[in-house]
Amino acid sequence: MTIAPVSGADVAIRGVSVGYPGQPVFEDLTLNIPGGVFTGIIGGNGSGKSTLLKTIAGLVKPSRGEIRIGGEPPQRARAFLGYMPQVSNVDWRFPITVRELVSMGRYQFSWYRRLGRLIRSHEDQIAVDRALAMMDVQDLQDRQIHELSGGQRKRALIARALARQPRILLLDEPSAALDAVSDDHLFDVLCDLTDLGTSVVMTTHDLSTVIEHYSQVVCINSAEGGVIAQGDPSSALTEDVLRRTFGRELAIISRGDVHDEADRQDEHHTFTIGDELQLHMDDHVHQEGHRHGSP
Repeated sequence: MTIAPVSGADVAIRGVSVGYPGQPVFEDLTLNIPGGVFTGIIGGNGSGKSTLLKTIAGLVKPSRGEIRIGGEPPQRARAFLGYMPQVSNVDWRFPITVRELVSMGRYQFSWYRRLGRLIRSHEDQIAVDRALAMMDVQDLQDRQIHELSGGQRKRALIARALARQPRILLLDEPSAALDAVSDDHLFDVLCDLTDLGTSVVMTTHDLSTVIEHYSQVVCINSAEGGVIAQGDPSSALTEDVLRRTFGRELAIISRGDVHDEADRQDEHHTFTIGDELQLHMDDHVHQEGHRHGSP
């Protein structure tokens, strides 16, 4: 199915303070995410990645500051914003089919009540069919969601976000629990979307795909003050940036070999990833002109 080009929405965050009762996450956060590009948000566990995405989506309200998505506040931007939460945040026991789950992405549009029933427009049906096909879950559409595997649940949630035909797509760890084939398919879909102008903002722990797919990377760690670095992955991901971003969670990587500093007395695990990233860039130098969403 063909997809029409869209005008990707940018994100402007100005002096935002946000968190949960008794648990502040970001203080005075300022960040600009350009429209129409593939942006990866990376950070360790508890770094604030999910909170940042929820704040952009308007699901968590800042105590201070402002957010604009394509020039609109999050509440008004929902009409052109697709959001996929982490799988663990969904009640998979709820008795609905995969198609009904994906159709929820259309609720804000042309649904209306007639004789006590929800009637979908032809446009809604087309959007749902397209989203199911894009994530290769059309054969699962009549299955109950509790019957899905972990990877199938991910694909169904992404399809729900895609059913909105969004200008900006926010994905929280979408590639976790996906097998290699599904992961490759996901990146093919997302890269096609950015080529058509959609803004894709995706949180991830996986550094192996950063150079190949992302045109922008945002490194965050709420314990270090918020944004550590932002920019082209090949220049932004220095060893110092990765140490500040991931802290204790890192293992040493040096020219393709992974080492665990088990004999270190301080029990820290650290990355020296500069050589690995450079080597990865050398291996993919022919793709440099095809990084998706690059200006």
